[in-house]
Amino acid sequence: MTILKTYMDESGIHDGAAVVAVAGYISRPKYWRAWIKDWNAAKKPIKVFHSTDCANFRGEFDGWDKDRRDAFVASLLPVLPRHELAGIVIGIDMNAFKQDIAQHPELKRMFGEPYTACFQWAVSIIMDIASGHGTGEPMAFVHENNDFQGEAQRAFEYVRDNLNPRDIKMTMGFGAKADYPPLQAADVLAYEGAKFVRNPTGQLRRAWVALDPDKSRIIVRRYSPDNMGTLIQTLTEYRQRLLAQGWNGKLIA
Repeated sequence: MTILKTYMDESGIHDGAAVVAVAGYISRPKYWRAWIKDWNAAKKPIKVFHSTDCANFRGEFDGWDKDRRDAFVASLLPVLPRHELAGIVIGIDMNAFKQDIAQHPELKRMFGEPYTACFQWAVSIIMDIASGHGTGEPMAFVHENNDFQGEAQRAFEYVRDNLNPRDIKMTMGFGAKADYPPLQAADVLAYEGAKFVRNPTGQLRRAWVALDPDKSRIIVRRYSPDNMGTLIQTLTEYRQRLLAQGWNGKLIA
């Protein structure tokens, strides 16, 4: 049976992070198998690629110098766009978000955790694309292990049950990068996606260009300082519609 497999990871869920981002790559098993073969060959001698370890010379990158690291990354990242993988990045600039949402405590309570919002937004977009352009094949999601699995599972179930007009079969699980190599691809995209969201109008990082050389392989949806007002307006209008429909303004825990 044909199936779409999405591997997801996040960046910035620690306290004080400048950006919260959720990212994922979507493809079919035969394309994932071809990618894994090329990726495993290209990342030798690294066994499990972690973007933060690479950036900070930790873990398997301990003892490397900048020249060796940069040359390694320059040869590794182009493996991703050489394969039939579609990427998505959802991100929120937390400094701008906190500044704007502080004036609307009622919206902050309704919005919930930024990570959960980004995750649900990402799954919703993937579902929308699959509903509009896919063949109705089942979808399997695998997310990197983290401390928010309960929130992610509930957000996933909401999309599955309420934003799934074709009643597509969907499953979700969690795993480690060592067991699921495609999670290493999601790790790269989440790391670089967060960098992009933090400075969306600035000069593109070489790593970002390597991931999306023709600007057609990655969907980015983000709220940054230049458009944070749009998020506040959207939340305000949504809350007003709920109130008009009889909602009492209280959240169910």
